[in-house]
Amino acid sequence: MEIKKHAPWRAAITREGKTRYVKLLGGASQADEVVAFGVALSVGDKVRFVSGPRTLGYADLTKDECESVDDDNEILVQREGVYDLHLDTSHFGRERVSLLTPNEHSEELKKNQLSVARRMAMKKGKDITLTVLHNLLIAALVFFWLIPIFWLLLVSFTKDAGPFTLYHFFPEEWTGENYIKILTDVNEVNQFPRWFLNTLIVAVCSTIVSALFVLSTAFAFSRFQFKKKKGFMNISMVIALFPGMLTMFVSYSLFQYVFHIDAGLVRLIIAYSAGAGLGYLVAKGFFDTIPTEIDEAAKIDGASKARIFFQILVPLSKPIIVYTIITAFMSPWVDFVFAKIILGPSTDMIGSYTVAIGLLSLVADTDGALQWFGAYIAGSVLVAVPLSVLFIIFQRYYVGGVTGGAVKG
Repeated sequence: MEIKKHAPWRAAITREGKTRYVKLLGGASQADEVVAFGVALSVGDKVRFVSGPRTLGYADLTKDECESVDDDNEILVQREGVYDLHLDTSHFGRERVSLLTPNEHSEELKKNQLSVARRMAMKKGKDITLTVLHNLLIAALVFFWLIPIFWLLLVSFTKDAGPFTLYHFFPEEWTGENYIKILTDVNEVNQFPRWFLNTLIVAVCSTIVSALFVLSTAFAFSRFQFKKKKGFMNISMVIALFPGMLTMFVSYSLFQYVFHIDAGLVRLIIAYSAGAGLGYLVAKGFFDTIPTEIDEAAKIDGASKARIFFQILVPLSKPIIVYTIITAFMSPWVDFVFAKIILGPSTDMIGSYTVAIGLLSLVADTDGALQWFGAYIAGSVLVAVPLSVLFIIFQRYYVGGVTGGAVKG
């Protein structure tokens, strides 16, 4: 068995039924030995070498190297004295154990071994320090990131919570009234269930359309060969660099004055879905990792392009599909500015609000803030629940989609 330098070998010394362990230094000698220096042994002591749960088998010990060897592969000491314990692995890869009397050479070797041990200890200490500092930094970042979320949750359970009454981090009086109020006290000001449903409809519909656009575009660029393919890819990448917010006023004008689409939710579904195909690059990178031989085999069997896509590539692409769905769902679910502009005059009708617009309308003025602040916070917590559950359920697929799509592009 090959033993690496600085391997964690120990000498187990058994005396009168009690076993003590001596740490072995390693890797300083030309023979690649692990050594314990100046070990006091008495007659009858049994010595064996262990590495973790494994006990060393002494296959080639000789009488010149130890007092005697019993049937259990242990050195039985017959002369009292101070010894250097050597474990030598240089003899054709086999293990040899020696009990040697200390001399000048062993003293020099001991200094070398201790020097190596000190350097190793310093390196290990440095590594531990860097690891601790790294973990502390991550913990600090996580702490400061979680504090606002934790505070939001606490405020949602605070009785009579208001923007000017939060003098304590933890609630003085706990209550669930804020959740009951936002869900049941439906009137001309609060229509949270309707807002939630509106947002869910927009998010689900735009997610379905966006996912189809993204995956079909990625499939086309990954599997088809056509003229100006590289040019189209470059143009789409350049266009995708511009933020979607730049188009919100133009989009509003198109909906209002050109296409005359008055339904606010339809506007939002179209607005969120129309440019989704430009985000095809990650999905294309994932499709590129799937061997084209699968497509060729399906073509031989008479499969069409559509059948190859839906019955072969889609079942093999769960991670990228989940990634596409989650990213497509997030924008309409949490967006405020884009939705506010696109809805236009529809925002005069409270029933057409999305949840972000509706919640802000509750605290848009001082009176509303004083009356609805606790319910507003509770609504914010409820809005975060579906997205959080979605991430938790599909986390492993989401990470797989990101890393898989980053392999090729």
